[in-house]
Amino acid sequence: MVREAVVARDSVDPAVAVEAGTDKADALVERAGGARSGAATPATLVRDLRALGLAAGDVVMVHASLKALGPVAGGAEAVVAALLDSVAPGGTLMGYASWDRSPYEETLNGATLPAAERAAWPAFDPATAGVWRGFGLLNAFLCAASGSVRSAHPDASMVAVGARAGELIGEHRLGEAFGPGSPLERLVRMGGKVLMLGAPLDTVTLLHHAESLADIPRKRRVTYEMPMLDDTGARVWRRTEELDSNHILECFAEQGAMDAVETIARLYVGEGRGRRGRVGRADCHLFDAGDIVAYGATWLERSFG
Repeated sequence: MVREAVVARDSVDPAVAVEAGTDKADALVERAGGARSGAATPATLVRDLRALGLAAGDVVMVHASLKALGPVAGGAEAVVAALLDSVAPGGTLMGYASWDRSPYEETLNGATLPAAERAAWPAFDPATAGVWRGFGLLNAFLCAASGSVRSAHPDASMVAVGARAGELIGEHRLGEAFGPGSPLERLVRMGGKVLMLGAPLDTVTLLHHAESLADIPRKRRVTYEMPMLDDTGARVWRRTEELDSNHILECFAEQGAMDAVETIARLYVGEGRGRRGRVGRADCHLFDAGDIVAYGATWLERSFG
């Protein structure tokens, strides 16, 4: 997955900027010293996002490269404000936050932590957990937005903001990272969309849901452990088994091979599906969630079933 860097921010209070909406956010930017020459503003981002196809009431999973987006007056907080305004009223945003302390690699397929390190490892708490920056720094600002809801699966943790955030996040148990019972399934059921805001096509997380649905043999599976909070607030380590979201089949695990997500996404875009346009300086895509999942599952079954 791509690693991003947050664009430079001006001295606008983050909490105020995220909740202000575009008109007020632009005014805050002016009071903070004005937009940098050539920088996008919340209002110009909304214009671009609406032209791409976002609309009031949309439920949207967003993957963002703030670097690709270019300078934005108000910084990442203003990007969140513009995204929320683009789906207002009644809209909802979701991002893939994961967890910056996930011991996935350390416990993968029977690997063990040294006893002292295991004893000191913090439990995952959706209210306070950090995000893994490899999935984009915008997720940290979604988590900081008023009313955000974080899912309970530590490694596959999602964050949502907006009118249907609670419904979208719902229950998210170990063993249900990206398949049935996950927020990704609910995104499809709710008629959602996927926004690639300058992010590369190998980051379409929703295609892991297509992998879970595809009726194909020899899917790879992995085991790992996560430190969770039980009903009493005590830390407990729990083992789970999931589909291997890095390499769903052996052929995608070969050295130098393109993974299934990128392969499917490139084929999908190559057929002219979805919408494409510019937001700020970024080349962006907007996909119908149900359509790209159906396309991905069908391609996998046709190719490997």
